[in-house]
Amino acid sequence: MIQTTRLQLSGMTCGACEKVITKRLKTIEGVQDVSVSAQSGQTSISATRSITNDEVTKALQNTHYKIVSIG
Repeated sequence: MIQTTRLQLSGMTCGACEKVITKRLKTIEGVQDVSVSAQSGQTSISATRSITNDEVTKALQNTHYKIVSIG
């Protein structure tokens, strides 16, 4: 069963930001798809299991992108 996690991220300004975030989040085990919008700051992660905030934070480590809210 696919589970979707929605996040609001700060620090995104352009398409390059979207690509970096997508690439990094896809390294999380079980992630099937990632949708990122720099315009809205919204990120959606579809995975075969529940993804934790710690996993997202670790995937975005050494970048200026941060979780603002979940949901």
